Amino acid sequence: MIHHLAIASSDVARSHKFYTEAMGFELVKVVKRLALGGETAGWTKHIFYNTGGGSLFAIWDLRHLSELKGKDWSASWSSGLGLPTWINHVAFEVENEEELLRKRQTWLDFGLRVTQVNHDFIESIYTLDPDKNLVEFTVRHGELTDADKEEAQRLLLDDSPATIAEYPAELYEPEKV
Repeated sequence: MIHHLAIASSDVARSHKFYTEAMGFELVKVVKRLALGGETAGWTKHIFYNTGGGSLFAIWDLRHLSELKGKDWSASWSSGLGLPTWINHVAFEVENEEELLRKRQTWLDFGLRVTQVNHDFIESIYTLDPDKNLVEFTVRHGELTDADKEEAQRLLLDDSPATIAEYPAELYEPEKV
């Protein structure tokens, strides 16, 4: 089980609003400390949100980190690295299809663009956070089986081109998500 995932935020107030209001996560802890290197290095806040099921999600407030002062940096974990937006993402699990539909409506009410994809073993909705990071809510369509594991072993070694399209164009065009 993952305890928490932490990401940088370029605008903490905007990210806090997104993760509490649009995602529905509860703020549960903030750790404020000097950065590695002591007082001259500056200080940070590590801001934790309860995502349910005992897992946490955290954002970093890096505004007072000396190492970043005056530098141009991106908090996007994909496009900031030169990757397409849809590559690096985090999926938060919901319990059932009804909850997935409620999350979808919350995002729409928040003014976000939402893409929905049926991946056979899961159903997912996607949107972008304020730093253009792809976030996902997903619901399982049952448990993975031994047949799924056998297929995974076979496909891991199969380098022939894929022939089945799965993802809608919106995931490849972040401005439309």
